[in-house]
Amino acid sequence: MFFVQINHTGKGFLFLIFREIKLRKYSSLHKLFYGLTIGEALKKLRQSLGLTQAQMIKGSKISITHYSKMEKGQNRIFVDDLMLILQLHKISPSSFFKKYFSTKDDIIFSKISQELNRSFYNNDIKKAKNLKKQISSTKYVSTELKDRADLIIAILSSKDDNTIAITQAMHDFFKYKNWMADDNAITLLSNSIRKDNLKDVTPLVMMLIRKYKKLSDQNLTKQRRLATVGINYLYVLRKYFANSDNIAFKILSWLETLETDPELCLYKELILYFHFIYTDKDQAMLIKRLLKLSGYIKISDNLPE
Repeated sequence: MFFVQINHTGKGFLFLIFREIKLRKYSSLHKLFYGLTIGEALKKLRQSLGLTQAQMIKGSKISITHYSKMEKGQNRIFVDDLMLILQLHKISPSSFFKKYFSTKDDIIFSKISQELNRSFYNNDIKKAKNLKKQISSTKYVSTELKDRADLIIAILSSKDDNTIAITQAMHDFFKYKNWMADDNAITLLSNSIRKDNLKDVTPLVMMLIRKYKKLSDQNLTKQRRLATVGINYLYVLRKYFANSDNIAFKILSWLETLETDPELCLYKELILYFHFIYTDKDQAMLIKRLLKLSGYIKISDNLPE
């Protein structure tokens, strides 16, 4: 694993949606528990995007008058309307609810996930093991988070084969029936790509490419998740199978459809690096130095040449 991916989706998001949308009279109770109504959250989202109400609903059939009342809690909010507004601005429902309606458990899981990610980049195996104990003693934690902790500990322990952790992770991966639509499954796949299973993983990556032909059509969270699969695949491919140019360029061609957005800057730089490592090594080395100067020391040092 080169570029560790995190994932956290709260279990209460759909409940929150229907709690708000089913009847408007529940709005005050929802606000009591979560601090905001859906309408107020939409307003905060719109303001954070720097949009007018007209711009917020552009591309939908919702009138400005109706939308204004939605924000004020005076009109019922239907599921289809909410999903369309979020889709128009490439925002996933999970990220919307996570930002404005995180429960106590959501916050705890998110913090553990981020600290686990940090322990990987800081080579802090002691921290990773402590987090693993915390994960094991926490109820309702996702299988993906448990597997990620095992994978990170195996890597930091210098166990190159990672056999036990990888076997368990892939066993859990194949439990997902519709895995290409499941964020946890995609995250698990991206964190499980290794030299020994690359041949088996390749058809799965090709399936993702066929399903998500143009990455920029997805919201930013989905783009990050899918791009991590491609980047980790290229890392293993270049490090252990340096002459596999054809498949490398197929992956690169897909990754180059990633949207040009400040939030995806690191991903774009890594994609450029892998492009140049096959076409212009001097340019690749410049990117590698730039990453190190920017503070991405472990990522820079681990880039295969």
